[in-house]
Amino acid sequence: MSVLGKSTEVSPIRWILGGLAAITLYFQTNLADPFNPPKTWIAFIVAAWLIGYIVIFRNLINSSKELKILIVLGCLFVLFALVASILTDSKYIAFIGDTQRRNGFISYLALVIIFIASAVFMRLFNIKRLYIVTYVIASITAVYAFMQTNGKDFVKWNNNYNSIIGTVGNPNFAAALMAVMGIILFSIVFINEFAIYYRVFAGILVILLLGLIIRSNARQGLLAYVLGAGVYLVIWIFGKNKKLGLFASFGGVIVFIFSVLGMLQIGPLERFLYKPTVSVRGFYWRAGIEMLKNHPLFGVGMDRYGAYFKEYREVGYPLSYGFDITSSNAHNTFIQLFATGGIFLGLSYILLIGYIFTRAVIGLRTFTGNNRLLLAGVFSAWIAFQAQSLISIDNIGISIWGWVLGGAIVGLSISSNSNVNDDRKYFIGRQNEINLARVTVSSATAVIAFSLVVLLYRGEINTAKARANFNLQDQTTRMIFKDLQIKASNTLLNDPQYSLSCGMYLIQNGFMDEGLNIVKKIHAEDPRNLDAVNALALTYEILNNIPEAIIYREKMAKLDQWNAVNYLSLGKDYKTNGDLAKSKEMLDKILSFAKGPNADPVVAQAKAALGS
Repeated sequence: MSVLGKSTEVSPIRWILGGLAAITLYFQTNLADPFNPPKTWIAFIVAAWLIGYIVIFRNLINSSKELKILIVLGCLFVLFALVASILTDSKYIAFIGDTQRRNGFISYLALVIIFIASAVFMRLFNIKRLYIVTYVIASITAVYAFMQTNGKDFVKWNNNYNSIIGTVGNPNFAAALMAVMGIILFSIVFINEFAIYYRVFAGILVILLLGLIIRSNARQGLLAYVLGAGVYLVIWIFGKNKKLGLFASFGGVIVFIFSVLGMLQIGPLERFLYKPTVSVRGFYWRAGIEMLKNHPLFGVGMDRYGAYFKEYREVGYPLSYGFDITSSNAHNTFIQLFATGGIFLGLSYILLIGYIFTRAVIGLRTFTGNNRLLLAGVFSAWIAFQAQSLISIDNIGISIWGWVLGGAIVGLSISSNSNVNDDRKYFIGRQNEINLARVTVSSATAVIAFSLVVLLYRGEINTAKARANFNLQDQTTRMIFKDLQIKASNTLLNDPQYSLSCGMYLIQNGFMDEGLNIVKKIHAEDPRNLDAVNALALTYEILNNIPEAIIYREKMAKLDQWNAVNYLSLGKDYKTNGDLAKSKEMLDKILSFAKGPNADPVVAQAKAALGS
């Protein structure tokens, strides 16, 4: 094998797996959001560079029925996401994504490109690279999580959750990530092609990850871990004895059913698996379903769940968790895509998932021995990912694993139809043609992606600087504070929510005109931004401009029909403005639905303020 052949054989795989590692592990503490933006930026650049490799292997794609189907399904998903994004009322959120989510069109486009590249280039002869990279990423993740749970984190996070947030910023995400990686490591223990020391240390790491998942108190990670390991064991047992495999399958289904029932407060496993956060997800799911019912074709807009949640949430949610509490995600990837992108986007995603599952079954039936176990490890980890996606957010640090593993499954299933050495020779031979075409395409697309990242980075860094602590008693420092807020809010492609926070900081610290201008601009660009509407109402109440405050409180009432706190403030404004009839209407409105411990204080205040 020539030096060129050897290097080019693994080049796209290095980009895929290097991107997987970077997206999983990287965060940047000097940004307004240390986790999601830098991970999405890496995904943009990696996907852009991989386009060149996909283009020069177009003949391979055209000659493979499996890859052509995958390309069609991937393109349909991207097309419907693009249409939904174009029709979305807030283009920034549609294309870049909501604050601390970043699940906009560009993120999904990048994930689909990486998915396609994984399917094209991952084969039986190089799949062990995925296992080894997972080994490294999991080791780093485990060490960092162990430091966090023992109070030795080198970053002083402002964290109200369990201390185990990993490199993804949340204990639920961290547990789910460790579960997916843990299943891949679990499978290494059973594959004798790996050296014995790999298998031994993989076993140790599996136990450590399981312990950390338990310490994180995140049930979704534990359930995903158990499900993935169970699927792998069933496949392994099938390889040894089909009758025993059927028995194991039946037992696994029973355990899974009881586990789900336990999470729903039913059955003997309730005390082990139920958490109150499981119940709250029901509110998120039902709100998402209502969004789909009312916007069936193209949803409420890409990543716009948060802008519509308070309109479609049930009254039980604010009465149970508070009138100002909200959610920006359905906590179920399928419902999220249906709700925000509509029926076509949701169905195209289901078709993609179904196709991956079908290719996995075909591969598992075709392969034997260690080859089957290699595919089984990837498939079981993918199942674990899908399990957590049913009750969690499509976080980029985790979702990259679902898309890479899904592509790897399709690629491995294609390997089942060809000789391993023939596969390797084809890739080496084709890659020797590389060239200028691949470098040109990759460079051009990477420059576009990098330019976008630079603009987004400026918004993050300027906002982080604007949020620094200032001594506002000093006049010089006070003016610096003002200038930084204005600079951050005016940064091209800055997150609207970041700009809004700058405007609110200005208002709170006496720069009323400058702050109001920023908040009004945000409201004009996105009338559904309830934070902006509320900020305007509060500001005009402070300025004693009650007629203007009433306008914004009435807007809020239309978008948030179960907010007793807003009705109380609106009633007070009506009373101050001399409209006692409408003030009484607000009291009646509050009394019509506000019941229970969370509502009692508001009801008491309403009776006292509006009752006479």
